[in-house]
Formats: sequence, C-alpha cells, structure tokens
Amino acid sequence: MITKKHFVNIISHLKEVNDFVNETNERAKRLHDSIISDFFNASSLSISFEDDLVNVLEDMFNTDLIGWWLYELDYGKKFEIGYLEEENGYKPDLSTAEKLYDYLVENLKEDKQ
Repeated sequence: MITKKHFVNIISHLKEVNDFVNETNERAKRLHDSIISDFFNASSLSISFEDDLVNVLEDMFNTDLIGWWLYELDYGKKFEIGYLEEENGYKPDLSTAEKLYDYLVENLKEDKQ
C-alpha cells in the first residue's frame, strides 16, 4: 500500500507540472505574434508517464476517482460537498489530496470486508 505522504507527494508533483503547462500555454498565447515557432501547446512538456502513473494509482485503489479528481475537479480546487454521494447518503469531503487519500483507503478497506 502506498503511504499517504507518498500519495500526496505524487499528486503535488503532478499538479506542479500541470500548473507549469498551463502557465506556459498562457504565456505563449499572449506572445503569439512575437514567437516564431509552431510551439503553442506546452502539454507536450508534461511528464510522459503521467497517464500511466494515474492508472497505477487508480488500479491500486480500484477506482477511477483519481483521474476525475485531478482533471475534472482541477486537483480538488473545484470540489464541492455533494459532488460525490454514497448510497447511504454520506457526502465525503475530497477537497484536498490528503482527504482524497483517506477516502480511498477507507473504501479499499470496506471493499475487502
């Protein structure tokens, strides 16, 4: 099992790369007329194994929740209570990587029982 610290560090590194790509794209767009290049998509700079890494994490926790949390919810920034509701009515708080990890670990334990 991956530790919470290691999980949070991985998410943090993925976010750093994502933020760098977004910032580079914005700068390139603003300088469009000044740049003589075909380079206007910094996503080509993103780490080449990001998809594999996310897939491994999702396989570890037997869920596709991580990709949704990263990409649809912008690393939890867009998360609001109620976006996820369990059958029993529980609405977890997944606003941080730490809370996401705790939720995933708890669900992994419940799945094994």
